[in-house]
Parts: sequence; structure tokens; C-alpha cells
Amino acid sequence: MKVIKLSLQDFAMPSPLRGSIEPSSGYKTSMEKGRELHQKVQAERIAEIPDYESEVSINHFFDRDGYRFEVSGRMDGFIPGEKPHIEEIKSSFNIFDLGKTLRDKRMDHPYYLQLLTYGYFYWVQNDVKPDLSFHLVSSRREESQDVSAYLDRFEYESWLDRRLDELVENAIKAEKRLARRIKLSENMPFPFPTPRQGQMELIQFIEAGMEKQKRMMIQAPTGLGKTMGVLYPSLKESLKRGQRVIYITPKNSQQSVAEEAIEKLQVKGCNAKSLTITAKSKMCMKAEPLCNPDYCEFAKDYYDKLNTHDLRNELHKKKKLTSRVFKNMAEKYEVCPFELQIEAIEEADTVICDYNYIFGHEGTIGRLSATGYSQEGRPNLAIDEAHNLPSRTMGQFSPVLSSHSIENMREDMKDLPKKFARDGEELIDLCLMTIKEASPDAVETKALKLDIDPFIAVNEELKAFLSKYLESDVEIKARDVVLRLVFYWGEFSDTLMTVGTTDSAFFITGQNDGKNHSIKITCCDASELIKDRYNNFQNVVAFSATLKPFDYYAKLAGLADEKLILEEFLSPFKAENRKVLIIPQISTKFSARQQNYPKVAETIQRVTSLRPGNYLAFFPSFDFMEKTLATFKVPAGFTVIKQNRYMKNSDVEEVLEKLKAQTGPTILFGVQGGVFSEGIDYAGDMVIGAFVIGPPLPSFDFERERMKDYYETSYQAGFDYAYTFPAMAKAVQAAGRVIRTESDRGIIVLMDDRFLEKSYSQSLPQDWFQSSPRELVSSSILNDVRSFWAKIEDTEVN
Repeated sequence: MKVIKLSLQDFAMPSPLRGSIEPSSGYKTSMEKGRELHQKVQAERIAEIPDYESEVSINHFFDRDGYRFEVSGRMDGFIPGEKPHIEEIKSSFNIFDLGKTLRDKRMDHPYYLQLLTYGYFYWVQNDVKPDLSFHLVSSRREESQDVSAYLDRFEYESWLDRRLDELVENAIKAEKRLARRIKLSENMPFPFPTPRQGQMELIQFIEAGMEKQKRMMIQAPTGLGKTMGVLYPSLKESLKRGQRVIYITPKNSQQSVAEEAIEKLQVKGCNAKSLTITAKSKMCMKAEPLCNPDYCEFAKDYYDKLNTHDLRNELHKKKKLTSRVFKNMAEKYEVCPFELQIEAIEEADTVICDYNYIFGHEGTIGRLSATGYSQEGRPNLAIDEAHNLPSRTMGQFSPVLSSHSIENMREDMKDLPKKFARDGEELIDLCLMTIKEASPDAVETKALKLDIDPFIAVNEELKAFLSKYLESDVEIKARDVVLRLVFYWGEFSDTLMTVGTTDSAFFITGQNDGKNHSIKITCCDASELIKDRYNNFQNVVAFSATLKPFDYYAKLAGLADEKLILEEFLSPFKAENRKVLIIPQISTKFSARQQNYPKVAETIQRVTSLRPGNYLAFFPSFDFMEKTLATFKVPAGFTVIKQNRYMKNSDVEEVLEKLKAQTGPTILFGVQGGVFSEGIDYAGDMVIGAFVIGPPLPSFDFERERMKDYYETSYQAGFDYAYTFPAMAKAVQAAGRVIRTESDRGIIVLMDDRFLEKSYSQSLPQDWFQSSPRELVSSSILNDVRSFWAKIEDTEVN
């Protein structure tokens, strides 16, 4: 008898699945949503009801066709007695809609089946039929509703018979998947004849770390081959256990690098199935990515269509799952292409996706980290460009409400049909009044102690308005104003409910500049919110070319514990291939910028004149860049390209093609932290030099100073955490654009004396100098650069 353990929530699902994609479906629930509210309600019920017990364990097993399915769960509430009572607590924004859905759908709703299953288990084990009910609680905590449920044994056992047959079929598929994955792991070739220097050491470090089930944070320079160096051992180890690898990136450009690595493995015979999850906004077949069956025919009856056309098996047959595959199926069967991606996770061996799917408010972490039949442990998680993780996760929990942004929606609201235009404008007025009443009276920025209730009340009004709007025959167009307003306000309200007003890692500011009122939630540290997400994975490897100081990134990424091991790998390329210089005579401090713009311009002009080619000049801000350009004399034969604040992807690609074509020497002026300074390979002679003008310290404003205070209290490193380390990550990333392969040659020029200070220099790569960054200061800059290029020419000739 093969034993398969299942949670009651996974077991008690409609068979077959039915219904539409909608909030009340019960199919898509966040692992964390409502947990705190749940516990508070249980405490209240214990105080209110005699003999009330919470989280009462119950389990049962079923034998079918050689499998034993062991199902376990915990009843939210249980009241013993002659007529025992089982209660299931569910929270929802609109409990009355949820109550109606439960009464109407019954056996076609997961929540209802969960409660019936608790009742059935108790009945067959104790020979007593219990009373069953839901206790529905509003997420606003202002109202509750009790809904009774009826357990018909014949009806339940008819469902049970279908469900057990379904589980057996799933188990057989899972065993085949397990055998396929184990075979892949046993015959998984390294895709290159020989690893790059340092790459094999990286692979061995990861293999050893995974054997001990350690979490790893790794700094590895560009050119070492860290994508394959991380992916290869992570995939091999996970496949050995019948599991998958989840590979997450902060930008789409990094996803393509991971895809190329997987293709190289596939070419060499590793037939791993790969899936890249594309954002819902890009996959949606409608004008707006709104999953509501009243609006979207692709969401309506989605689960019925999924089973009628056996689309899961269709997906399982495909080796490579691209956005085009999902869109083609969406067009053919009228199903949501984004949700099809999520269905494909189960069979995929590698899943590439954005950080948001693991660390976002809701995300799909439950599906990504699910443990299936016969699998050992959980999937592995690889975090690319991990230096972005602290800022990305803090940004996700730092929404803002601006009266200016909301007022700008008024004209579009007026264009709606009259029955909605009037109510829509009234809601805009309500939003503006709520913001204004909470923000400062005087022209200033200050910390606020915010009353949450008015914002949640407005959110409720907006959702009610949206429901009526979607039920009407109004055509929803791209950038629909009602959806924009509801989502804009909803993001702020959801974060407000998540963090409350007492968490020290968050603060709320109000700003009044005389024209615009705004309120912002600022997250200084998301580590407490995300650290439990790692528990969904067997092994975690966070890696980047810039993860120093490790202590800073480990703490703010929520990885700092006894399981974490750290390692820095040095560049595999010869030091003679690069020339790194620090010019401390130039200052980029705000007070000294005016007199240094001409010095920066002259340095770039004179150094680039020594050898024609493509150069990058990265500045701390657009303003600094523009003022330097105003004094810049373009060297003879050179062309200047300037980064704009809002560049389209097509414009970025056009610039990169010009650099790649090398039609003439070019200097690209851009900003640190911008699209050209991170995540792009300028291989070969595409770029032969980079100028990094000053560490790009964040603005010294009210918000950043409050963050500094938090970091000083929490980590005793206020200025470094708030200013120095975020700036140095951008600076080192910018410098790393030059040397990308073993054949690359180039110069890196850092301008500012702060690069010599310990708090800044500890972020520099270990192999840039032997003992001190002062070794990089030149007494004769131009002569040293000439000498470097002369040696390169001699090497090339010989």
C-alpha cells in the first residue's frame, strides 16, 4: 500500500473542478491572508461559547487501488456534547456575497466541502452526526454571519468516490513525473566542455550547502557563469527528489538569461520542462486584467472548460511553455492564459518568474512551492540579482495616495455614462476629502498617526461601486478610470491593513506642498513580512555580483539566521585585463557639485580620447548628468547618446544595437540604477570603459531620515543602511558592465573620494585591490591609462 499524505484543504476539492475565476471561488487563497484575524476570532469564540475548542486535529484514511490516502486537518472550532458542533471560520471583504455563494454552490465550493469533510470524518469515527456551520467574518471586523451546512451522507460519499478515483489518477501521473525527474538528474550533463574558472568551485559550494540544507548568499562576479553555476546544481538536486527549481528575477531581462541557460541544458540532452511566468497584464486577453466572470469571458466557467477540454494534459505534453502557447490555448478554448500558466507549474521542472510571485502581497507562492505525491521535501529557490531584494520588497509595501493623481482621474470619470459619472465624481470627492483630512494643514511633510477606518470605509464604497459597474453593460477599455481608482486606493488600504499603525518597520507620512496632498506608507524593512516565505523551499540560493556587505543584505532580505552560509567568489579573469582607477580629487557631494561638473566632463573627455571605442558614463542623477553634459566637449570622432527619464523598451534596444554595431566611438551618458547600468551584458568591444561618477546617495529628505533613524535603532548602522549601502550597490553594478567575458578589456574609473572610505569601500569587489582601495589612486591618470592600453595592444599583437 503506497501512502500519500494530504492536507484536508487539498483533499476537499470539487470533483471535477467547476466554476469561474473570482474572489469567492475558494480556489485561490493566500497562505497568510486573514491568519491574524482568524486567531483573534477564535479567541473571541472561546471567551463567548462554553466548551469551545479551537484548532482541533482530525484525520482519516482511505484505501483505493493500492494507495492509502491519509488526510489530516484541524477544525477551526469544535463544541463537544450530546450534539457536537463543528465550525469553520472564513474571512472575506463581503461576507454576505460569500454566504450566498456557499449556499448556492455547496458541493461545488472548496470551503463547503472542507466543512463537510470535517463532519464526515467525525461521523464515521464517532458514529455521531455533528452540526455544521460557517462563521463568516468581515475583514473589517465590523460584522459576522453564521451559515449552516447540511451533510447528506449519500451525496458526500458520491463525491468521495469520484474524488478518490481522481486522486489515484493524479498519483499515477505523479509517479511517472517522479521517475522522469530522477532519470533526468542521473543523466544531467554539464552543458559546456569545461567549466569556467571558478564556476566548478561555485557548483561544489552549492552542492555542499544543499547537502547540509543550508541557505546560501553568494557574491559572484560577472563572467564567472553564475547563472549556470547556480541553476545546474539547484536543478540536479531538486530533480533527484522529484521536485522543481523556482528561479526568480527582478527584471524581465534577467529572465531571458535563465531561459538561455535552460536551453543549453536541453540541447545537451537534459529534457527538463521549462516554464516562464509572464505578468498577468501582458497575458490578459482583455483591455484590463480583471478576473471577474461578469466582465471576462476567459474567467467565466474557467474550471469547467479546463476539465471539459482536458487542458492540463495538453499542457503536460509540451516541453517548453511560452506565452504564445498559453495565448493560443486561450483563443481556442476561451480560458485565461495567465491561469493556464499557473496550471502548468505542477509539471514544469524549472519555473522562471518575477520576485513578486514569491514575495508579493498575494502571489502564487502556494502553487510554486507545493509538494506533490512521491516528492521529497520542497522545491529549490534561486534568487537572481539578490541585491535588489531589500528595495523591491520594501517598495511593494510602500504605497502612496496623492490628491493630484486622483484629481487627474476626474475628466475620465466625467466621460462615463451618466449613471456612473455622477457617483464616480462623488467618490473622487470622497477620496480627496479623506486624504486632505488626514494630511497636514500647513505646507509641510510630517509623520502621521493615521486612523485606518476612514480609508477602509472608502475602499468598501469603491468596491461596491465597482461591482455595480462590472454588472452593467459598460464597455471596459484599456486604462479604465474606475479600475484605476479602485486599484490605486485598494493597494494603499490593503497595505494599511497588513501593517497597521504600530509596526516600527513602517511609518506613515503626510505631505502638503500647497497644491497637492499625499499620504505614504514607507516600509523600512520587509524582512519580517517575507522571512517565512523561505520555509516553503528546501534550499535557497541568493546570488548577485553585489552582495557586500553581506550582513546588510542578509538582514533586510530576511535570510539572517543560523541556516545561512556566505561566500564571495573572485573574478575568473586576469587582473591585467582591467584598469580600475579612483579619482578622489573630484567630489560629487551636493555642496561641491557646481565646481566639479567641468572637472567630471574634462576627465571623461580626456580619458576617452586616449582610445576610440564605446564608453559608459553613469551619474548619480539626471540633473547631475545634464549639467555635466552642458560643459562637455565631445572628443573628435565620438558620438554622445543620452539616457532619457522615460525610455521605451524599443528605445533602449535601439541604443544597445548602436553600441553593438560599433559604427563609431560612442559615449553613453546614463544614471546609476538605470536601465543601462544593471542587467545588461556589454560583451567584447561593445563597451571598453565605464565612468562611475560618485556613489548615488538617496536624497536627504524627511522620509530617508526617518528610515535612517529606524536602521540606527534596529541595526546600529543608520547612515550606512539608509544611504551608503544602497548607493554602493548601484555604483558597483554600473562598474561591472565592462568586463563580461575572459576576452574583454577595459577601464573602470570611479570619481569621488568617498570610494576610499571604509563604509563605502567594503562594498567593492575583494579582487579590485590587495589590501586597500588607495592602491587604485593614480598620481598620473592619463599616463596610467595610456600604459594600460599599450600593454593590451602588445598582448593582442603577441
